[in-house]
Amino acid sequence: MNLRPDADMIERLVERARDEGRTLWLACVVNDPAAEAVLACPLSGFAAAGREDRFFWEHVESGDLALAVGLADEIESAGADRFADVRSWARDVSARMAWTGEARAEGAPTFFGGFGFEPTSRGSEDWKAFPAARFVLPALVVSRVDGAPSATLVVRVEPGATAASVQAELEARARALESLSAIPETTAAAPIDLSEVWGDGPEYRVQSDRPHAVFCAQVEEALDAFEEGELEKVVLARSLSVVHDGPVDVPDFLGRLRGLYPTCTLVAMGRGDDTFLAATPELLVRTRGDQVATAALAGSAPRGRHPEEDRALGETLLASAKERAEHGHVVGAIRGVLEARTERLDVPEEPALRRLFGIQHLETPIAGRLRPEHTDIVGLVEALHPTPAVGGVPAPAAREWLSRVEGLDRGWYAAPIGWLDLEGGGDFRVALRSALIRNGADDAGDGSRSLLFAGAGLVAGSVPAQELAETRIKLRALLAPLTEI
Repeated sequence: MNLRPDADMIERLVERARDEGRTLWLACVVNDPAAEAVLACPLSGFAAAGREDRFFWEHVESGDLALAVGLADEIESAGADRFADVRSWARDVSARMAWTGEARAEGAPTFFGGFGFEPTSRGSEDWKAFPAARFVLPALVVSRVDGAPSATLVVRVEPGATAASVQAELEARARALESLSAIPETTAAAPIDLSEVWGDGPEYRVQSDRPHAVFCAQVEEALDAFEEGELEKVVLARSLSVVHDGPVDVPDFLGRLRGLYPTCTLVAMGRGDDTFLAATPELLVRTRGDQVATAALAGSAPRGRHPEEDRALGETLLASAKERAEHGHVVGAIRGVLEARTERLDVPEEPALRRLFGIQHLETPIAGRLRPEHTDIVGLVEALHPTPAVGGVPAPAAREWLSRVEGLDRGWYAAPIGWLDLEGGGDFRVALRSALIRNGADDAGDGSRSLLFAGAGLVAGSVPAQELAETRIKLRALLAPLTEI
């Protein structure tokens, strides 16, 4: 691989780090067949990362894709200032980065991470790898956004570094890129061992976080809150614990999700033996320059068993006063955030159907042009989260109700996860249809424990049994491919 770094620039950067007495970063953009090979087989690259910090992001319909591996820097934060902390960190690191090699692609993903649903962690052992805010500057990023491929190698330049040590680190990053591209996406099928097919097979133990009767009673409690005027909407979530006698093959699981949900965004962040992932249909916010896009996604119905039933269910969803009210809360909340921050905002009058495998939703795409002082995406993420699609209305009362009644440590479920570029833009998705995979976390230490999450939007007129059924449909979206049922 021809790195083509600017030797004089590296010398100057080393001198600057020494003179200023602080860490700087060197980013080298490469144009190499290895990067194209990684983009062609990204899940193989994710698998090759092993236990390193790793991030995978793919929107199949658009072709946008990012794979990030390794750690050049990171930030963790919690509390009311977590968004500001991430913003300040990204700006500071950006200001201390020098670029060499090929021309840098504008808008390329640079920082990756996510936020917890709540401002502070509840201290659950399950979520120890994923605090209230965590972002990383990876050592290696391969991406394709708007059709433009890019590969960037990042090296820390400490005050005691030499030009030779920086060059050696760059060469190590280049070898890491080549190793990610060397693993094939598929291998030849091994002969089938019929003793395994007809034997006991893998064991899965599935346990809900609460009895169905308790969930339904919580729905009734929400209905009382609606009646008393305390709430207009709240999203009640629950989880399933899936204990497996072996480790979960996370890249294989992601591949199954990609095949089942090609219109969703596939996202995964791994740290050690833990991986948080989602096949989410919901865009929180995406910006590029002064252009902003988001969507309201709320109101659900099952898919039909044949085209006529499917069409009838969709028409019923579009006509449902209850589902339209739930959807309207989300549209109104997003409009309320963006109207003051945009010079132009386009919001369709009527929602459309977003059809997914097993379920369909009401969706209203929203786009606009941001005012110059509001183009920073982290500020938009902070203002939008949580939307009524995952929290409730009024937002403060819904948060208090969920904290008191739901009893679930959501962690990163239903929270923003995505990436930032150097221009202040990026792409964040709401982590729905999500799971936390903890390999080695079972009692024996050689199996796995997975947590699957789903919620149902409650408004006046909600029926407990129907809301429970909605969560079961959503949980099945992950449970079936996880357990290969």
